[in-house]
Amino acid sequence: MAKFINGAIGTFSGKVGSIIGSSWRSIPYMRGLSKKRTKPFSEAQLAQQQRFGLMGEFLLPLKGLLEIGLANVDDSRATIFNRAMALNLRAVTGTYPDFAIDYAQVKFSKGALPPLRNATVTLDPDVVTVNWNPSVRRFTGNGDDEVYVLLHDHTQNLFYTSDTVEPRSAGTVEIPLDEGMAGNEADIWVFAVGREGWVSATIHLGSHTLV
Repeated sequence: MAKFINGAIGTFSGKVGSIIGSSWRSIPYMRGLSKKRTKPFSEAQLAQQQRFGLMGEFLLPLKGLLEIGLANVDDSRATIFNRAMALNLRAVTGTYPDFAIDYAQVKFSKGALPPLRNATVTLDPDVVTVNWNPSVRRFTGNGDDEVYVLLHDHTQNLFYTSDTVEPRSAGTVEIPLDEGMAGNEADIWVFAVGREGWVSATIHLGSHTLV
């Protein structure tokens, strides 16, 4: 793919012979028509495709959350989803074809805002409660920082979060669950978003068996 500058003939969009003209984020580019592949993929290529597919399927339902958690990652020519993929491919572990996600390494946010302190999880029927130290001092964030929590039920392959976004000063937030989830395995994460778009790193709050 090549970028081209608006010259005497200007830019164009669409197919002209074997060339396709288009634009992405106001950047005009040209590319050739795709050629049918005849050579089989190598094992390394198949492994990379599987790694991308596994992580992409996991992150796809979270585009809205990723727009918040990765908004300040400086890469103007990559989409938020591509930034999330680049950040999280390292969390795919194992050997082809037996890959799995190491949920402790998954990141939904990145930034310099101080993370929550002493965050813990309490499990109750139909609800999970996340608690943290709400006190605020210099270099520990602000009381109005917004706290985002996320729970992934691996058994159902569903994500759950709180009904409301609580401030850091609240010190607690609940994640309501559906009935019949007792015994399901789940992982929980939390991050904070502060004034002027400052974001904290993601904290993994462990793997749990729901009650």
